[in-house]
Amino acid sequence: MNDTPGTPAGLSGLAVDPVLHDLIRSLRATALTRVFSITYDGNKLWVKTAGAPRMRSSVLMQRAIAALFALPILRPARNRAGAMGLAAEAGAARSLAAAGFPVPGVIACTGQWLVLSDAGDALEARLNASADIDQRWVMIAAAGRLLTRLHAANLWHGGAQIRNFSWNDNAPGLLDLEDHDLPGMTLPEKQARDLLLFLYSLMRYDRKVTPPRMPALASELLAQATPEARDALRKLRRRMAWLLGLARLIAPYAGRDVKQAVAADDALEMALK
Repeated sequence: MNDTPGTPAGLSGLAVDPVLHDLIRSLRATALTRVFSITYDGNKLWVKTAGAPRMRSSVLMQRAIAALFALPILRPARNRAGAMGLAAEAGAARSLAAAGFPVPGVIACTGQWLVLSDAGDALEARLNASADIDQRWVMIAAAGRLLTRLHAANLWHGGAQIRNFSWNDNAPGLLDLEDHDLPGMTLPEKQARDLLLFLYSLMRYDRKVTPPRMPALASELLAQATPEARDALRKLRRRMAWLLGLARLIAPYAGRDVKQAVAADDALEMALK
């Protein structure tokens, strides 16, 4: 393996290191999840094992909805199982790192696991642990600016929910690129999808906040988006107007997810004017 930006010094070529290989195998047997951390040669690393394919029924449902509304932006990401999935994520991480963006360094990638350097804390965990609303939104805004910078470089994340950002040395980074492969979408549609996922994932942090922070952030992000990406979001809202209208009708009696979706769409509508 070649050195990758973000890789700790001296840790290239570990795909063939038998000590690391045996350590991962021993810990994998007792790991509770498919992603777990290890310490090797004084460095914290993350191991992601090969995943199972998504349920075919859910993928078909997403494709059917995207076809019904003629909206490629709603299509599911191409989520490859096994070794192909690990290789695709490693390739996406290397590509973004080469473009100068903060992502975990690829230490090794085999048919069984992907080994990544530590990228700091999960931003979502930092947000959930903070009782300071202003500080929360400082970090969220920083993540939004990173996403804007990514889009300005004609790139995209693919799964830009707030859970897929890190926080290290007082700055955000990008995590979990499993959904980077978005077939059938133009670049503006990929970027519009990023913005949609990012904004919708933030609504729980804006509940009962006075004044709400979401409208200003949505306006800032969309002001810097390309006209084509903004048009893709307008198209989405037009084609789903009846569904969004129904959500607004039932929101007072519905659960949190519906209420948050309505609030997010309100912020999006204001930002697109």
